[in-house]
Amino acid sequence: DNFFDCLNVSSYTKAIHSRKFFQKPYCKPDDGRLQYLREVLMYLDDWKKSVMKRIGFDEKEKNMMMLPQETRDGMYITVSSFVELVPLLLKIPGAKCFYSSRINQDPLEKFFGMQRQSGKSNENPTVSQFIKNTENFRVIGSIWVDDITGNCRGRKSKDTDLIAAKQPLRKRQRRKSH
Repeated sequence: DNFFDCLNVSSYTKAIHSRKFFQKPYCKPDDGRLQYLREVLMYLDDWKKSVMKRIGFDEKEKNMMMLPQETRDGMYITVSSFVELVPLLLKIPGAKCFYSSRINQDPLEKFFGMQRQSGKSNENPTVSQFIKNTENFRVIGSIWVDDITGNCRGRKSKDTDLIAAKQPLRKRQRRKSH
């Protein structure tokens, strides 16, 4: 719980109301939670070492005793990057605090998910197909309404009215006939 709270700080008041220290915004470059995150990585290393030392299990059984390699790699990359990024951001003049939930790769995941969907059964588009799809997304993006469901952060309400739809259209001037 604390690990996920460290990486999903979204507001100061949420930390106060929930009484969870790990959900407070980052305000100091040497915040203790950064050391906690480093210790989580050390724990993962120790876990892997202890599983590999076990006798009487084959490689497949040992792999079943720990997180998948892809998950571990993702955690190492995310946590290492995050631990380096927070102090850098807090040293920027005028930066008072940092909310970790503000950085996420949901838009990137969504974009590449749309690329895969547009390729139908072709999950490996050529460069020209990728560029064409991207151009199509730009055109569609001006009229696109995000779905509020799914695993990416999107719109907050179910109101599908667009802001532009609430504004009256500008009257068109008539041409003067000669």
